[in-house]
Amino acid sequence: MKRKKFLPLILISLIVFPMLIFGLSKSSIVTHYKTMSEVKSKFQDLLYKYDDFDDELPVEDCIYVELEDNISYIDKDLALEDIEYLFSLLKYGYAGYEFFGGDEKFTRARRNMIWSLREKYGEEVPVDRFLEIICTELRFIQDAHFLIEDHKMCDYSKYFSSRKYDFRRDGNGYYTIIDDKKHYLIKVNNESPDSYMKLTLDEDGKLVYNLGILSDTENVCVPLVLLLESENNITKEKISLFEYIPYYKEKNKSYNYYEIDGIPVLEVNSFCRMCPEDESIEEFIRDSRSLRNKENLIIDLRNNTGGSTINIDHWYRGFTGKRLQKDIIESGLYTDTSVTLTRNKFENKENEKEAVIEQCLGVISSYEEKRYFPGWSPIEYNDFKPVENNVNIYILVDKSTASAAEFFAYYLRKLDNVLIVGTNTNGCTLTGNCSTAYLPNSQIKLHLTHKIYMNKDLENTDGIGLLPDLWVKPCMALDRVIKYIKNK
Repeated sequence: MKRKKFLPLILISLIVFPMLIFGLSKSSIVTHYKTMSEVKSKFQDLLYKYDDFDDELPVEDCIYVELEDNISYIDKDLALEDIEYLFSLLKYGYAGYEFFGGDEKFTRARRNMIWSLREKYGEEVPVDRFLEIICTELRFIQDAHFLIEDHKMCDYSKYFSSRKYDFRRDGNGYYTIIDDKKHYLIKVNNESPDSYMKLTLDEDGKLVYNLGILSDTENVCVPLVLLLESENNITKEKISLFEYIPYYKEKNKSYNYYEIDGIPVLEVNSFCRMCPEDESIEEFIRDSRSLRNKENLIIDLRNNTGGSTINIDHWYRGFTGKRLQKDIIESGLYTDTSVTLTRNKFENKENEKEAVIEQCLGVISSYEEKRYFPGWSPIEYNDFKPVENNVNIYILVDKSTASAAEFFAYYLRKLDNVLIVGTNTNGCTLTGNCSTAYLPNSQIKLHLTHKIYMNKDLENTDGIGLLPDLWVKPCMALDRVIKYIKNK
């Protein structure tokens, strides 16, 4: 009897339970796609909506410029003309135009520039003062790729730290050893010490904490006042944090593989060729397949300022066996201005092979045949799909790790068993695909980007970058990671 009663319950469960499961799955799928749709919609609002292109000035005037040495002054009328070219370049060639305020913000900046020229100068305008006016009025741009001459329009947060005291943590808080006694850190600048404590590696490769802070100060150091307690005695101590500067190294080729005590080290100096003869980027991609079964792997991205993300895609697929599903949302601006600037860049590229240049020029020309030309390319956005990784990967970074190198670190960090070691990176990922233009009269040089990239939270992290898991002085990072691996 019991068995007969139990069987219907089983049958009911077999019918109802799958219905519940599939019902929940369908609901989660709907929510998932709704979220993706919302992200795309919000991102779409950050792309300028073009009604027409009637006021787009001929970009050729900003490319084929006979550059002269030491232009000190230009006529005011020519400076005013340069302003018109500047804002045509920005509106029709710069992907961040709408993100940084669109017509409202840029029209106000243009108006202020014109006022400054008309009210402050006579018939001639000093070019250096003209440059200063432009930079001042466009200071609202926070984009590490966007340059006016050598002025980066971005505020940078740099890492300041001190190795004077190594701290550890127990149930009572953070402590250090002074004169063989435990001293607990009670306050830092009259605040809780938590936000100042950065996990790092000591000279023996062991995990400890150092005092550290991100700051955009131009000062040499950041002063702190510490309150330390030992055996009911409280002492006050002043300490200075100094910037952990990027690691400088000679870069003769894009990639170099070597081993330290059997531990593979990938020194990736760039994600593009250093010169046409440089074949090392192909070696980088080929090596990816042979690294899958390594126990440990160090990827050195210090002083890597970027390159082509295509090489990242190839390496990732070789290493994981899966295509990289990118959860960075992106779109490209393709207009007469942006396409002509990009074509000019590749026609004058000196570090790439002729065959590759010709291939790229063909792709660039094809954009003019797209249905969205002139305008924005379709928005690209996918879910990152985690893949299995059993290799312990240590990525070395510093403040000069930028652009494509940051994307590489960003996606590898999503795998299991990955640690980023060093300082915060450059923060140079909001826009990309940089081209050069000149204001035709003053010959002021501009670097413009026609692609825009964002995470799903639509945050601009330019100037801040990726934060490491272990905050280590860049010049010491490799040695200390090797010791850390051996300790394990």
